Amino acid sequence: MKDFGSAVILCGGKSSRMGFDKSTIKVKNKFLIDIIAEELKQIFESIVLVSNDLDRFNHTKYLVMKDIIENSGPIGAIYTALKGATSKYVFITACDMPIISLDYIKYMMDIIKSENVQGVVSYNSKYIEPLYAFYSIDMIDTFEKELKKNNYKLHDVIKNSKMYYIEETKWREYCNGMDIFTNLNYKSDLTALKNIFMEDTET
Repeated sequence: MKDFGSAVILCGGKSSRMGFDKSTIKVKNKFLIDIIAEELKQIFESIVLVSNDLDRFNHTKYLVMKDIIENSGPIGAIYTALKGATSKYVFITACDMPIISLDYIKYMMDIIKSENVQGVVSYNSKYIEPLYAFYSIDMIDTFEKELKKNNYKLHDVIKNSKMYYIEETKWREYCNGMDIFTNLNYKSDLTALKNIFMEDTET
């Protein structure tokens, strides 16, 4: 099994704050999720979507995996991703995180190559960003341990694993003034897409 090759886009959120399914957002007449996938395809062989509802993605050409444990949030989605992984390390992002920095992803890969770690996450201010991160199949047992306790706190998995933590000053070197952890939770957040893609957004 290769160290790298798999990227997973999480699509299982209920989008209750947005008011509509975030996976249907379009930019430049394309689904945002496809734009994200095409960017990731430049450095990853396999692009996988993880969702509770496979029927939502009949339009996509990418493999869609159904959550092994439904309604378990990001911890369950990442667990599903790792169980179906085709590489030792999997890059994890979400369908509402529109900014992709391939240089930063490659930087995280270099860290994994040089450090004996199970994954890589980043600090954003004093908080740990659990997405836009790498997780290893070596963490599956830790995920299962927490899920069996009905503990859906992803940060507990991170805390109990051998992770490399990147400081905010470092990741900001790769984002050209943008926040790569930008995510779209509310309709008002959609205005950010105009700055990112210089195009109007469709829903």
